[in-house]
Parts: sequence; structure tokens; C-alpha cells
Amino acid sequence: MTTSASSSISPALLQAYRETDYIVHAGPDFVLHVDAPSAALAAYFQQRGIESGCLITAWNPYSQPLSDADNQARQAGLEQALQQAGWKWVRAVGKHPENAWPSEVGCFVENMNEKTAGEWGRLYEQNAVVWCEEHAIPRLQLLR
Repeated sequence: MTTSASSSISPALLQAYRETDYIVHAGPDFVLHVDAPSAALAAYFQQRGIESGCLITAWNPYSQPLSDADNQARQAGLEQALQQAGWKWVRAVGKHPENAWPSEVGCFVENMNEKTAGEWGRLYEQNAVVWCEEHAIPRLQLLR
């Protein structure tokens, strides 16, 4: 797991990120869990000929809740920017199985390396992104 000794993210929020189901709508859909190897992700990587990926959202900057309309507009901006930059991605959703935090729409971006994933996450004011490398183990990359 990528960590930061000086992270300003609360332990409770970090725990919520680790417990969240990250659903990648790749046809067929599969679910990622932080720090858990994923055979489905490994198969997706092999099928698509990719070595890494990143799940990123534009929703709720720095975990400050926004209206659905504001979140949808931010997400549309992210999707448009990814497309204009030439990234291939599929829709994804982060959903905590127990708490009342609403699901967040995101993108699973193919072949995005760890450094670039952090740059995009910071650009869209996120606390963290879920980055996956060739061993198909999703990792929480803390950005604050």
C-alpha cells in the first residue's frame, strides 16, 4: 500500500477507503478491494494487454460532499479531459458496503502509471486514488 507519513487523511476515512467495493464496469464487471489480489483484474490486464490502471473520481473533492449536480459536472469534466488526453477508460463506482456515504462514479484508466495517477488525483482534488500494477493488487495511493 502506498502511504504517506504526513497524511492529513483521518484514520476513519482511510479505513473506509480500504473497506470500499470498487466496481469496474468492464463487461463483465468485477470488484476491486484495496490490498487484495484480484484474479479478475489480472485477467482484464491480460485480455487488454495492459500493465497498470487507476481508479479515479472527481466526486466530492477532499471528501467534502457536493450536490449530485455538482459531482456529475465534475465527473463529466474528468471524463472529457481523459478522453482529450487520449486515455482509455471504463466506468467504475466506489461503494462502501455498510456506511451511508453515497456511491461515487469514477473511471478505471488503463495503463496509467503511479506518478500520473497521483497527478490526475491531485488535479481533481482527491485524497487518494486506487492504483493497480501488473501484479493485480489494488493499492491506495494517498495524495494528502
